Formats: sequence, C-alpha cells, structure tokens
Amino acid sequence: MSQPLYTVRQLAYVVRDLDAALDYWTKVVKAGPFFVAEHCPLRDQRYFGRPSAVDLNIALGNSGALQIELIQQLNDEPSVYQEFLASGRVGVHHFGLMPVDYAATCAEYRARGHAAAFQCTVGGAELTYFDTVATLGHYVELWDNHAVFKDLFDMVEQAAVGWDGRDPVRALPL
Repeated sequence: MSQPLYTVRQLAYVVRDLDAALDYWTKVVKAGPFFVAEHCPLRDQRYFGRPSAVDLNIALGNSGALQIELIQQLNDEPSVYQEFLASGRVGVHHFGLMPVDYAATCAEYRARGHAAAFQCTVGGAELTYFDTVATLGHYVELWDNHAVFKDLFDMVEQAAVGWDGRDPVRALPL
C-alpha cells in the first residue's frame, strides 16, 4: 500500500442503491475501477457486543491513494449501516485506518470511551468500527495489520493506477 500505516486510508459511504453510486463514482468523480463483493463474507459479526448477521454488498475503488468504499445493506439486521440510514444521514459513514498495533490501538479507543460498534473478521483478519460519532460525526474503522487487508487494498490501488475508465465495475476476489 502506498499509504503509511495509521493514516486515513479509506472513506466509506453507506448507499441505498449501489449501482447508482457506482455509476456516479466512476463516471462523475472518475474514481475506480471498483471491485464489488456481493454478500461480502463477514464472519464472527458483533453489533455492540451482540451476535449479528448483516448482509452487505460492498464496492472498493480508489481515487489516487485513497480508497473509497460503498456499502449497501441487503437485509434488515440491526447494524451501524441501518442506524445511519434510519437517522436520515448522508455522506461519510466512516474512515478506515490500519494501525501498526491493532490490539493496542483498539484498547486506546476503548480507553477514550469509544465503544466497539461493529466487529467481524474477513479472511481471518479482524476489523472493528468504533463509535466516534459524537466526536467526529462518523465511525472510525480499524483493520488488523494483516496481509489479507494489505494484499486486498494493494490490488485495488494498483488497478486504479493509469485506469482508463474501461471495465469500471469488477468482481472482488474474496
């Protein structure tokens, strides 16, 4: 990844219509290409400490070195995504960071009074959304400093280098 660890690596948006969002981001913003994971395989989900089963389609694309994530929830499971939409909010849902020491950084967020709002694993690697809404206006997502995320993010970023606008939406190999 071209971004150093512990810098804002990703801006994420919750959308109601993923196809419309992809059309806008690729044609108007000229970000991309985007890689889509339908029914993204999120394991060991917890929403504020309780088991969860949120079903999502996600799309990852880059604008320069910054990753853009578009998230569409497909079911009615209580979640950080559902509460965002139900509140009538639009815009940035969270930004993502990869700290050097994931466990220590999670402990620091908890010590600052930020609850773990959503946790899961992707390919065996952990991630946590912290409730920083009162402080920042949105969540903060931390990813484990793990090859699963590094390799994925590098692949998405490299596809954006010199992208000519062709093949704007692709399947995400998860």
